[in-house]
Amino acid sequence: MSLSTTNPTHRILLARWLVAAFFLISCLFWANQALLSTFRLTQPLPVHTFLETVTIVIFASVFIVCWNAFGESRKKSSAILAIAFLCTAILGFFHSVSFQGMPGFETAIDMHKSLSFWLASRTLIAITLLGLALDPTDSDVSKKQSYSILFIGTICTTLLAVVIFNAPHLVPLTFSATAGQTTFKIAYEMVLVAVNTLTAFLFYQHAVRFQSDKTAEHLHIERAPLFFASALMAMSEVYFSLYSSTSDIDIAIGHTFQLFAAIAIYRSMVAVNIHTPYSALAETTESLVSSSNELILQRERLSRMIDTAIDGIITVDEQQIIILANPAAAAIFGYQADSLIGAPLDNLIPMRHRHSHGNHMREFGEAGTTRRKMGTHYEDFYVTGCKADGNEFPIEASIAHQLENGKRYYTVIFRDITDRKIAREKMAAYHTQLSQLSNTLQTIREEERKHIARELHDDLGQLLAALRMDLSLLQRDRQLIENNQQTMKSMDQLILSAITTLRRIATDLRPRALDEGGLFFALKTLQKDFSQRHKIECELVADEKHLILDDDRSTAIYRIIQESLTNVARHAEANYVQIEFHHSSDKLSFTISDNGKGIDDQDMQKTQSFGLVGMRERVKAMHGEFHVVSNNIEGTTLKITLPLEQET
Repeated sequence: MSLSTTNPTHRILLARWLVAAFFLISCLFWANQALLSTFRLTQPLPVHTFLETVTIVIFASVFIVCWNAFGESRKKSSAILAIAFLCTAILGFFHSVSFQGMPGFETAIDMHKSLSFWLASRTLIAITLLGLALDPTDSDVSKKQSYSILFIGTICTTLLAVVIFNAPHLVPLTFSATAGQTTFKIAYEMVLVAVNTLTAFLFYQHAVRFQSDKTAEHLHIERAPLFFASALMAMSEVYFSLYSSTSDIDIAIGHTFQLFAAIAIYRSMVAVNIHTPYSALAETTESLVSSSNELILQRERLSRMIDTAIDGIITVDEQQIIILANPAAAAIFGYQADSLIGAPLDNLIPMRHRHSHGNHMREFGEAGTTRRKMGTHYEDFYVTGCKADGNEFPIEASIAHQLENGKRYYTVIFRDITDRKIAREKMAAYHTQLSQLSNTLQTIREEERKHIARELHDDLGQLLAALRMDLSLLQRDRQLIENNQQTMKSMDQLILSAITTLRRIATDLRPRALDEGGLFFALKTLQKDFSQRHKIECELVADEKHLILDDDRSTAIYRIIQESLTNVARHAEANYVQIEFHHSSDKLSFTISDNGKGIDDQDMQKTQSFGLVGMRERVKAMHGEFHVVSNNIEGTTLKITLPLEQET
């Protein structure tokens, strides 16, 4: 008899037909008790003992498998089922050993004890199954909780056994020497019949509902076999209530029905509890196989990516032996890819760098960092490569390492930057030439300014002065003054304005104070003129003795400050400027600070910002440092630092 068909609908139909068949047969037996009583058991004790023993073994198996099916993480249903059927097996054992006819248990009181154990075991099964039918949900229980339930269940069973064995009078009488089964025993079994019938009905309803609603089936049990088992348990209780002596065939039929019910319970609970973990294991295995296949695909994909990568990729072990090299790496170094595998990494490094490179690799592996850039500058000798023909070339690379099974592996991804090196060298040469050209232009421009300023001051200035002197002589002629007084005064003012403008232009081109009084006096003049012309307070903080410099430096510093003040007047919207010098033994630093609106970053990066570019170039020509700090709260500050001894 099996309900193991895989289709839930078929299982329900099979269980229903089996229950109907057993019920029909039972009705025939119950209706023909007179005929059935003619069949007697000649040796009833061995038959009862065998059937009860098999049932006890099955119930014990339910405990063993339900208890161990889920390891450390158990379900509440599994724990309760395991403990309930363990207690049932214990009570069933006590029922068997105290049954009338067993050695030492021949009296009516012994039969009372046996039937008391019988009723207790069947009550426990009925209540457990009814509880599962009434509450189909489930939850996890911890190891501590499950062992606590086991301890309480076994203690209660032990106490009940002690009471039945030692104080049977405390238990309602179930058997008498004259009447046999008592009214209490028969009525109690009718109650068990009703409970098991209700349980069978509920399990049938669950089986029908859960076959279409798989998400609702939380318990690790099958309902169709439990429906069948509960129905047989109800029928068996009827047989047990009908017998009058131990040799009646009703007892054997009841035990047989009980055995079939135990098998169905085993099928429902044990088989599923075994199947569930192994199904999970099968799903896990299938998932692992799927993951393994996915891993294989990923490895193949990664292998194709490595083989088709433009950059070279090399992996070495702790002994610096190459274990992986892609075609790009082999092509960069001029080898065949297969010939690099198993070769020492030293073959790809110039002889003079091999020892230091090995030390650096080990230090990198022991430093705790997992990756690092190398060769970001082409002159970085640590990543200079050596081709198969002995030619050296620069490399830009990144290195990473990882631990596998206690062994360290290093992977380098690199590219040949020879073209970049050549381009950088050309750019550096162009930049040097442009800087030299800029310096030359600045020098030529300054010389030209000096020449123009001298010509304006010495030649044109003297002509204007002579013209004014001649005008002064004409003004002594009274008759001429009377007729042209206004014209003479206007001419005098125009000549004076021309002289003033000429002096300002000449000063802007080349301040005479710079040649005659030095940088300090030139800056004082510039400060005073700036304040008067733009109505902006300007403060100069400097020591004259620290500003005694050569003509080139003095001119450059003057032009930087002059350009800075021009920018302040045009753009800063400031009302205060401070120029402050600091002197040390090896450098001269100065700042130009204003309290204006500041300069935006994008404005400082504009290609049209020739003022800043010119100042940077002047500072660079003197091997100095130039920094701009600006925000809309504190204004703008230019910080310039110049070495006092020019580098060569």
